[in-house]
Amino acid sequence: MRWKTCIVVGAIGLFCPMGLSWAEDPSDGLTLGAHVALSGQIAKIESGLLFVKLPNGMQLRTISPNKADRVGLHDARIGDEVWLLIDSGNVLLDASRPGGVLFENHKVLAGRIQYADPFWGEIQISTPEGFERYEVDSLAGSKLSVFQEGMPVTIELDADNVMIDIHQNR
Repeated sequence: MRWKTCIVVGAIGLFCPMGLSWAEDPSDGLTLGAHVALSGQIAKIESGLLFVKLPNGMQLRTISPNKADRVGLHDARIGDEVWLLIDSGNVLLDASRPGGVLFENHKVLAGRIQYADPFWGEIQISTPEGFERYEVDSLAGSKLSVFQEGMPVTIELDADNVMIDIHQNR
């Protein structure tokens, strides 16, 4: 148990070295380490895709029907406010309804890749506690192509234990 705590605490330092803080301009969103949380409004809904309008004239972001269902936006309406978590590469990691602590149930886990599905459906990580298997979010899956089995990595899991981000440990 002590190893798991050390790994999680160390990995949180990687993802959130400054903790939760406002960006230079609060309208720019919240800074969560290397991630930014932005508030937006659902501008349109087509074929299950949610199109979110962000502040400052940024491009519309889309949330797939699968992600919308997984994060509780299956009954979203035009005009609803949503929070989007964006990584440093401008990739959408997660979405959330306002209220409560944003993205509070995310977990960070460090280990070595034992297996990564070539179709980006799952990843298996070995830790001192053993092997763990996680589904991979389709947007995070594209990052897997640069990782090889045996590489030390840190992954971020959303509230449903789906991998939404991955970084190589040094």
